Amino acid sequence: MQRPAHPLPRHALAGLLLTTLVACAIPPAAQAQAADQHDMPARAPRPEVVIHAFGSVDWAATDRRETPQSFGLGQFSLFVTAALNEHVSVLAEVVMEGSGANTRVVTDLERLQLTYRLDDHLNLSAGRYHTGIGYYNAAFHHGSYFEVPIGRPRIFAFEDEGGVLPVHEVGLSARGAVPGTDSALRYVAEVGNGRRWTDVDDAEEGRDQNAAKSTNVGLALRPERWRGAEVGASFYRDRVPIGTRPAAAHQIAAAYAVYRTPSTEIMAEWLRLAHRIPASPRYINRGGYVQASRAFGKVRPYYRYDRLDINPQTPFIGSFGSSRAHLLGVRLDPADWIGLKAQYERLHDDHVDESDAIHVQLVFVF
Repeated sequence: MQRPAHPLPRHALAGLLLTTLVACAIPPAAQAQAADQHDMPARAPRPEVVIHAFGSVDWAATDRRETPQSFGLGQFSLFVTAALNEHVSVLAEVVMEGSGANTRVVTDLERLQLTYRLDDHLNLSAGRYHTGIGYYNAAFHHGSYFEVPIGRPRIFAFEDEGGVLPVHEVGLSARGAVPGTDSALRYVAEVGNGRRWTDVDDAEEGRDQNAAKSTNVGLALRPERWRGAEVGASFYRDRVPIGTRPAAAHQIAAAYAVYRTPSTEIMAEWLRLAHRIPASPRYINRGGYVQASRAFGKVRPYYRYDRLDINPQTPFIGSFGSSRAHLLGVRLDPADWIGLKAQYERLHDDHVDESDAIHVQLVFVF
């Protein structure tokens, strides 16, 4: 015969009832949070994100009858940075381009880099970056406010604007000071997918076309006694597939000398581009520029000589054409983060006769 269960004392029954009511009154999310506090450490505060925007409004006129004078919008660049911790940071640059007559906008992710900084000797980045070919490409990005003249040198034009260089790449990049040189000698070493020189399907966008990876190495000397002076050189190589034919060896050697202070800017670069296909001639192309400016208060006159020599038989870039140009202009900075440039250009291009043009550009940062 089963014995009856012993009844709970009144004080025990009251405690059980009170515990049940309190448990039901606490939201499930709060219960889970309270339980997690014993199992998981508290998260660090979210990183502070810094956003800057660069824009420009342009007006241009030329003596070519087929090209009317016109207003236009330049690139609108969003520059985003955040420090995740003491050693790791993130950088992103998104560029939007649109017509002044409608709201259609083309958006490109120009840079996206996760960087680990060990110390002054090693900064390692992964993602999409501006290649360290020569000087200009890594010193000036998509914010035209920081460039004195209007437009980049032709040799450093962006890929979608008829450029002949791999300006952007996806891969790994290392930069820093060479140990034992008191930071006077700097290095860059990069490995990436290389530039795509042929049209591809969307599914293949961003991928390498072959197993060969592009590499670029460079050295730069910044003498301590001449602040603002820098001389350097770099060497880039890749193998580019050409359909069913053997891949072309692509090599770019660059050398430069610059002197930049808040009041004075003198820059000169020269690049040599070599393309070679087995059992075919070697094609040599060259390009570079010389640029100088001097600030007198808020006014800065400037000059640039721009040169590009392209062999029309060269694979990939032969149709881009050669050119030489003289640029003479003046820049006025009437207020912080606002600049106004006016520029005269004398251009000789393989595709057209010599022409004269005037270009005005308003640049700003916010």
